[in-house]
Amino acid sequence: MTPEEIYRIWAPTESVWSAWAIPVPFAQIICLSPDAEEMKKNAKACEINLNNAQDLAIVSDLPGGESIHVGLALALRGFRPVPAIDGSPGPLPIVASREMEVSESPLRSVAVDMKGILRGLCAGAEILKELTLRADARPAFLLDAHRMAEGLTITQGMFDNRWKAIPQDFPSGRLLMEKGIRRVLLIQRETGQPREDLAHVLLRWQEAGIPIFCADKIDESLMRPLQISRPSNFRSLWYRALAFLGLRRGAGGGFGAWPPESSGG
Repeated sequence: MTPEEIYRIWAPTESVWSAWAIPVPFAQIICLSPDAEEMKKNAKACEINLNNAQDLAIVSDLPGGESIHVGLALALRGFRPVPAIDGSPGPLPIVASREMEVSESPLRSVAVDMKGILRGLCAGAEILKELTLRADARPAFLLDAHRMAEGLTITQGMFDNRWKAIPQDFPSGRLLMEKGIRRVLLIQRETGQPREDLAHVLLRWQEAGIPIFCADKIDESLMRPLQISRPSNFRSLWYRALAFLGLRRGAGGGFGAWPPESSGG
């Protein structure tokens, strides 16, 4: 399958949520021998306890490949997985296979390792094309908790593909309400407040009247109400520019570029 075909399986034209499936990771993907059967088996085995979820949307803020895996597990239960990932995996096309062989390139390292994401997108396309999901299926927005590569020093020769989630990358709280969403469950490893960039999204939804819950597993019994703390520069006209400060935009959209060469002596 071509990158466009893979993207269209994840973001079919009939889905009301496809406008928020970001195409950036798909643009450079080459899928070889995706292990769809193994991934489908693992997705079926994923423990999900949601008995009353007709009005529930999910935001998965787990590490890359794990977030895609959760999205596929939810797809098997009728949710529409929406990859909202805005980072480029590298400067050249990358071959995603069971062994995750990487095509030859001058790339020595990347800030955010996206191999698990690419493998999941490839295998996931094989799984999703066999499913019949409703056009208005409840959304599961998929993020990468490692998107900002916290603690990493960006050095010369490292492809800087760090990125942030921003409110414009998600539907408004009003639209969610119009589509029947009355609750949002945030899945993340840490209990408590979301990452600051995601707080800008979730607080807007909360202000629109949508309660936010948090858990480290997709389990109704573990859902706890979460009052989102107001992040810095919330609703500021300059927030988007400030949020992207220090990040590197790719020429084709999304985030990912080489750091400028040092001019020091």
